[in-house]
Amino acid sequence: MITRCMAALVTGLLAVSAYAAPIHYEQNFDGLDVGDADGQDGWTAGAPANQASTLITDAESHGPGKSMEVNANQEVVRVFDPKITSGVHFLSIWIHFANVDAANTMHIYFGDEVREWNAGPVIRIGSQSGGGFDEIGVHDGGAAQPVAPILEGQWQHIFEVMDVDNFTYDVYVDDKLAADGFAWRNPATHQALGWLMLGFDGGVDLIGYYDDIVFGEGDTLPLAVHAADKLATTWAGMKQAR
Repeated sequence: MITRCMAALVTGLLAVSAYAAPIHYEQNFDGLDVGDADGQDGWTAGAPANQASTLITDAESHGPGKSMEVNANQEVVRVFDPKITSGVHFLSIWIHFANVDAANTMHIYFGDEVREWNAGPVIRIGSQSGGGFDEIGVHDGGAAQPVAPILEGQWQHIFEVMDVDNFTYDVYVDDKLAADGFAWRNPATHQALGWLMLGFDGGVDLIGYYDDIVFGEGDTLPLAVHAADKLATTWAGMKQAR
């Protein structure tokens, strides 16, 4: 039974969500079809990797549902129109690295309009971390720096805060600050957030997963991405507390 107090709380949460910072894009892959990500929800294969598409799978996910799977030599890009040309913006994404190996990396790339490796904010998870092949690396200018360990076979949270005006970014790994005020890889060419690329142009037996992507304005993940999620989360918490 929903009490008057519960009803007031839910109403308040709806009001909060109405004033939440804008969300540019969110995807948990549950509503997409199992198979190639290419052609679904704006994801496309192509430059700069020009490799096969990553996959939508129900074999693994962060919570129930589906995720994006990446194997060796699979990569996809999603373009944002309009591109983000100013302000502070965040990316929240969950990653699962199933098999750490000296040849394997998972990428999280942002760029402007030019589709190239020498892009803006760049995160390299694995062999191209700038350190060991079992580390998460973040580009500080032209070179990747290892900032945190990969927890093989476990879901990890990456939270990236990007300052488009100053071409710097912070990266949190599992809620701990790992990269503070790092410089974009190539701000001379990439001065906006126009596309997001996931996957890896290489590897041998790579298996990895991405899930629960939220890309939005500001430097914190909103309490509720939208009202339906908030209500579901709140109701689950209420049931747990009974």
